[in-house]
Amino acid sequence: MSGIKAAHKLAAAGFDVQVLEGRDRLGGRTWSNNAMGTPLDMGASWIHGIEGNPIHQLATDLSVPLVEWDYDNQVTYDHQGNIDYDIDGKMQSVETDLFSWATVALLNDQDATVQDAINIGVQNGDLDHMNPMEVEFMTNVLVEQDTAADASDVSIAGVLELGEFGGPDVIFPQGYDALVKAMAADLDVKLNTWVKAIRYDQTMVTVETSQGDFEADYVIVTVPLGVLKKGVIDFTPALPQNKLAAIAALDMGVLNKVYLHFGEVFWDNSVTNMANISEQKGHWSYWINLEPATGKPILGAFNVASFGKEIEDLTDEQIIAKAMETLKTMYGNDIPQPADHLITRWGKDEFTYGSYSYIPKGASASMRNDLAEPVDGKVLFAGEATHSEHPSTVHGAFLSGEREADRVISLAGR
Repeated sequence: MSGIKAAHKLAAAGFDVQVLEGRDRLGGRTWSNNAMGTPLDMGASWIHGIEGNPIHQLATDLSVPLVEWDYDNQVTYDHQGNIDYDIDGKMQSVETDLFSWATVALLNDQDATVQDAINIGVQNGDLDHMNPMEVEFMTNVLVEQDTAADASDVSIAGVLELGEFGGPDVIFPQGYDALVKAMAADLDVKLNTWVKAIRYDQTMVTVETSQGDFEADYVIVTVPLGVLKKGVIDFTPALPQNKLAAIAALDMGVLNKVYLHFGEVFWDNSVTNMANISEQKGHWSYWINLEPATGKPILGAFNVASFGKEIEDLTDEQIIAKAMETLKTMYGNDIPQPADHLITRWGKDEFTYGSYSYIPKGASASMRNDLAEPVDGKVLFAGEATHSEHPSTVHGAFLSGEREADRVISLAGR
């Protein structure tokens, strides 16, 4: 999204723009897969907050259908498969306490993690009304599902500095990547062109790729943070130390999706969100019912952080077997096996090495600005990880692409 937005704006301003895409498709982490006969978003799924959100405006301008997502329409099951009618009330009673725990944790250690804050709540008795499994469920729901990282790794300071848009969240019943395809319609895009090296000086940039070299006056690097961390692109001269430090310190979370297509609906089809208080934190803890949005009996499971990474080493069959164990606990042993499935492994994806960025212990929010800083007025950087107010989101990526397009326009004196 960041690269397409930057290219789209620069082309509209009269620049000669070349887009280099390593994959055999557009979109990057904005990817709608049609293999099940309906577009399923394997990466980004929601517009988070539609009020003033540029992605919502873009979707509206393009007349792309949207469906509001109701997070309150949820049923939560305990680890034995019984509906837990009390957990929502228990969690709501302590959500505001999180800020006071975080304040105490930061007073003790400016590098404190979210888990440090929750530990304070446990120690001072604020969570005595919840058992350990419920506390871990709360941690996963309130923190880890959003950051895609373990609470013990997520910096409190990094979370507190995030911005957000108001209003409801919405999804794309016809696929999120409709936005990318629309913006790329008139652009010169070379697919299957992965970048090996970027050489630059004060006059020219040369980009070495699997399809030959490309020369330009400016280059905007929009690869995910995970790719920069792997060092697969050789920069000559080497990037400045503050940028290298930011790349090393910031990190990528992992959120993996499992979509299961069944022959029939066996769950309560009036419910769109199903949660599971698992015995082990975050194991198959969040499910969505996509039948109302797609018209097909499809369930999706989101696994994040350590468990999200763990299942990447399993085969599809092993992953499906584990998913079915949880569904049988929730809905009984006589439910059917899925007829089809789709599974992501974003942590192993060589074009991302993760799902989206977060600020871990030992890093600071200011490092996102270091990541965004241009080098020699020739090599510019965009992507969700470079946006200090709206990281980890499609709108953050979009805004960062717009930012760098404006920077090129300014540098070129247009």
